Order: sequence, then C-alpha cells, then structure tokens
Amino acid sequence: MTRQTEARATYAAFLVIVGLGAALRILWNDVASYGVGDEAAYVAGARFLEQEGLSAYPRLVQAHLERADLADSPTPLRFGYFVMATLACSAEAPCDGRALAWLSTIAGIVSIVLTYLLGARLVGPRVGLVAAALTAISPLQLALSRRALQDEVYCAAFLAATWALVRLLQDEHEELRARAGPMALFALLATFAFAVKEAFVFPYAGLVAATALVTRARLRRADALLFLAPPALFFAGFVLIGRDASAFVALLRLTQASFFSDYGVQYQSGPPHRPLFDLFVLAPIVCVLVIVALARLVERPREDRGALWLAALLFVCLAAFAGLPKNLRFLVVLDPILRLLAAWSLVTFPWGGRAPGPRFATLGVMTCAAVELALFHETFITFHTYDPTTYDVLRALGALPGPAARAGSSVFPLVFFGALGALFVGLVIRRKVAVTEAEKHAKTTDEKATTRAPREASGPSFVLVWLAAAVVVVVAIFVAWKSSSPPEKPGRTGAATAPAIPRPAATREPTNAAPDPMNLGLEALYTRGDPVLAAARFREVLAQNPEHYGATFQLATALEQAGDTRGARPLWAKMITMAEAIGDTKTAEHARARVAAIDESQQGLSLSDPTDSMQLGLDALYKRKNPDAAAAHFRAVLAHHPDHYGATFQLATALDMAGKPDEAQALWLRMLGLAEKIGDTKTASAARARLAKKP
Repeated sequence: MTRQTEARATYAAFLVIVGLGAALRILWNDVASYGVGDEAAYVAGARFLEQEGLSAYPRLVQAHLERADLADSPTPLRFGYFVMATLACSAEAPCDGRALAWLSTIAGIVSIVLTYLLGARLVGPRVGLVAAALTAISPLQLALSRRALQDEVYCAAFLAATWALVRLLQDEHEELRARAGPMALFALLATFAFAVKEAFVFPYAGLVAATALVTRARLRRADALLFLAPPALFFAGFVLIGRDASAFVALLRLTQASFFSDYGVQYQSGPPHRPLFDLFVLAPIVCVLVIVALARLVERPREDRGALWLAALLFVCLAAFAGLPKNLRFLVVLDPILRLLAAWSLVTFPWGGRAPGPRFATLGVMTCAAVELALFHETFITFHTYDPTTYDVLRALGALPGPAARAGSSVFPLVFFGALGALFVGLVIRRKVAVTEAEKHAKTTDEKATTRAPREASGPSFVLVWLAAAVVVVVAIFVAWKSSSPPEKPGRTGAATAPAIPRPAATREPTNAAPDPMNLGLEALYTRGDPVLAAARFREVLAQNPEHYGATFQLATALEQAGDTRGARPLWAKMITMAEAIGDTKTAEHARARVAAIDESQQGLSLSDPTDSMQLGLDALYKRKNPDAAAAHFRAVLAHHPDHYGATFQLATALDMAGKPDEAQALWLRMLGLAEKIGDTKTASAARARLAKKP
C-alpha cells in the first residue's frame, strides 16, 4: 500500500469515526428537563448577558459576591464559558438548557477530532484513530455532551491546549521568531482553557510536569516564561471583562469554600483512589488496557516517548485531583488520555506473540462499544443520572439498594456458554486452517505456490470466522444487557394503568420494574434531604405529564427548600388552580400561604437589593402579567434610588398597563429628561410618543 493510499484510508476511517460519534451525540441530545443547580446557573448567567450585553459582566460578578444563595454556583471566573454560552443563546433561541446542551454536543464532537490529532502527533495515526473511536463511545463524554454544563467544552479546550503544546515541543526550529506562531497558539488556547474552568490549573500543572520530566529537548528560557503566560493572561482577561481585580481572589475563595458544601461532603468525598474506581466502573476494558500500557512502559520506558509523556501527564493529574472533590465530571479531561493509552496498548502490544492488525483493533473497539454503550444507556438514559458521582452511578447500575436494584438475568448462563463455545469453535477452525496451509506449504516446491500459501492462510475463510466470532460476542453482550435491563424507561406517569392489587409483605416478590422518578424524588427530598436532586426528578415527571398533581406540589416544595423561591412561586400559583378544580381546599390553602410568604419575602428583599427587586418587577410585569405587583417592586427601587433609569421607565410602563395613565404621565416626563441627559435617543423618542397621547 502506497503512502497516498494509506493516507486516504486513514482519513476515510477518521471521517467515519467522527460521523458515528457525532450521530450518537446528536441522537442522545434529548434531555427534557435540566437541573436547578449548575445548569440553571449557567442558563441564568447566559440569559442575563444576552439581554444586557457583555458590558454587564461586572454586575454578574458583583451579584455572585453579594448573594449568599449563589455561593455554591459556578463562579464568573469562567468568563470564557459564559461568553460562549451567551453566543450559543444568540444563535439558538430561546436561551435555555437546550441551547447550552447543543454547545456541549458540538464540543463533544470537537473532542473526538482533537483526540485523533493529539494521538497522531504523540503515538501515530493508527493509535489516534483507535483512540478517537474509543472517545466516540465514551460513556462519560456521551453523558456530558447532552447536558447544559461546561465540562465537555472544558475537555475540548484542554485537548486543544495539549495538542498545541505537543506541536510546540515537536517544533525543530531553534530561532525564537520561527517558534513565535506555535508559542502564541499554545498561550491562547491554554488561556481559553483557564477561562472555561479555573480548575484547569491542575491539569496544566500536569502538562508542565510531563514536559519537564519526559521531553528530551532542552527547555529554553522562553519556553519556561511561556508556561507563565496563560495564568497571567487569564487574570488579565478577567480584570478586563470583570473590571475588578480584587473580585478575582474573592471568587477563588468562594470556589474553595464550595468544596465543603453539604453536597460535596456527602457525595464527592472519600479516599484518594475513588476516581480510579469510578473510571473503572464506566470504562472497565479501557482501564485494563491502560494497565497493560503502563506495564509495558515500565519495561521499555525509553522506546515510546509519546506514550511515556501521556502516562506522566495521567499520573500527575491523578495526584492533583486526589485531594479535590471526587466527581467524574471534574476528571473528564483525563478520559481522552486514558483512551489514548488504551489505544496505544491495543495497537502496538504484541498480543499472542504477534503484532496486532486492523482486524484485532476493530474487534477490541467493538467489544468496548458493546460494554460501554450498555453502561451509558443504563446509567444516563434509563436511570437519568445527572451527576456521575459514585453513589449515583452504582445506584443506577443496581449495585446499591434502591429502586434500580434487580435480580440477575436467568438466561445469562446460556448466553455465556454459547459465546464461549463460539469462541472455542473459532479457535479450532483457525488452527485447522493453519495446519492445512502448513502441510500444503511443505509439500509444494513451486516458488509461486510458496508465496501464495501465506496469503491463503489469511484468506476469506479466516476473516469470516473471526468476523462471525466478533458478531456472536457483541450479540451475546447485547442480549445479556437487554435481559437484565428494566423493560421500559421511567417517567411514564401520565399513562392510565389498572390499579395493582398489593400482595402481603411476607410474600411480595422482587420485581425488575424501572425506577420511578416520582419515588426517587420523594426519597431524595424526604429521606436524603437533597432538594436539588429531588427537583430534577420531579421535573422528569412533569416533562412526561405537565399536569401531574403530586409532582407539581413536590417540585414547588423542593424548589423552596433549595432556595429558589422565584421558581417555586408560579408552581404554587398553579397548585392553587389545580387544587380548587378538584375541591382540595386544604392543599389550596397551603399553596396560598406559600405564595403570600414568598411575596412578602420578595417585597422585603426588594427594599434592600435593587438588582433583585428589578428582576422581580420584570418577572411580574412580563411573565406573570401583573402590573400592580410589578409597580410595587419598581417603587421600592425608586424609594432608595430616585434616579434609577430602568426603574423609572418600567414603573411608567407598568402604570400604563395597570390603567393608571395619569400617574404614568409624570414619570414619562421625568423619563424624557433622563434619556435626553445621557443621549438615549431611542428611549427619548418612546417617551415623546407616549406623552403625545392624552392620558
């Protein structure tokens, strides 16, 4: 095969892998409801910046520092992601979780491409192709590609910075002028990775350490200074957009304090090796291949510098993350590194005493795909796992007591012995073919026959046998998975079903029923005391049945307990209508009491926090269509800030909508003077047009 033909085959395979990975991510970008935690914070920040413009970023920073309820939310230090989320909202209306989820989907596809590019430079194009294929089926990356989170964007930014660094290290130019372009590219991409997530400081330390420990090239003074540039540029970028250098340190302290939140202590703590366990649960075959790769590197550390560099990066990063909260979302940047090492092990290690060929690598990828896609489907599709902590993943896979636990498949022994028998048959046929061809080769003396014998040994019969064995193994794993999975997805609470007759407790048998998100939400709210997780479960119910009576009540309760009173109020108002429709006076009275309590607390908040009061007024005016309530909020702002520009305009508008044009007239006159004073011709024209109308 010529180089040109080999290059065409490589690019064709690369396009197929990227296409399949993109198809999987687009297919599973189908989340119906997004979380009220980090996802809601990202959406709120992007929506605010889309409406107010990037010039309002200092207000976003200040709100995060002043409001106690935002202490555990993602900080504005991630200005790179907030800017990208704002652009995504501008391209995909409306600005909601789905718009940000598409950003994650695109970043996931880009991560496949960057994994190949990084592998091709470090360990060769064949390894890069296999690593890209393994990345395309990664359960962790598939899960994060469908969420309104920044983790998949962070992974793509990390891979881009790593690729730029490797490209720089492989640059053979000695002159600084010739290296200026690659150096600038690395500094730019590394700065962007910092701006997407400030925790990039830990894998960045791994990049620096791996370069210093493994690379043979002598580090120049300019290279050492280059490593200091991205953190400095990150700080400068935040000061430029946030306009407050002191806020940088304050936000870092908030980030550190969030590690000790109740959720972090309960679900993200544990021994240092816990992330290794989590990675093995979701990617068992890949982790075994990584162990094989590390064992080979111990034997021959100087012969494979690219793989050694990846191993050094992996070890330093794992050491850095050992003392941080234990959550697989934080380790998503290491998933491509694991898959690069696994691909290197699969492609280069002499399995069975011979160098593996493309068929062997394809069989390995197919086996990984069968196992990992099954794990992904069970964990993130069937069980709707939001945060891949050890507890949630094991609960979804039935390894912990709870609704997901189930008995093992009764047909698994048949599947196991059938697959094992097919494997033995394939081995016997292979050996018989090899013996027959060896006898033919020994009997013939013709040179042509001698040269043809090896070709016939690997002819169509050999390929078909191993292809059939691969199909049997994949089908066996698929059947075993399906037979042990719940029969249908949870969340179909709206369907009419016949009432079940309960059995006595002593004779009740375990069932394989799918986990009911309503029960999961009640357990999270009242047993585990986790209103954020409970709210996510109740939203799943309402996504299937928007008029679900119990889910509406419980979601309002959960949101209040989580501190999201704004989100709870419209649900309590809806609850009043629903309860009155069926004559449930007790629930209606409870809902009215909650609405009154929320309104009272918001009124008190509006007197001390103009920013919140403005938002409450805008919600009342444009969402709830209640101009009287909106006017009360705007008056509260003006009581403390008589020259507040937006409150004056919105109060005049609210009074007009409430049928009080006489009161609005004086405010429009005042608004005209304020607008002319600052040169706001558009608002001034609107005020003149309103004044031209008679009250």
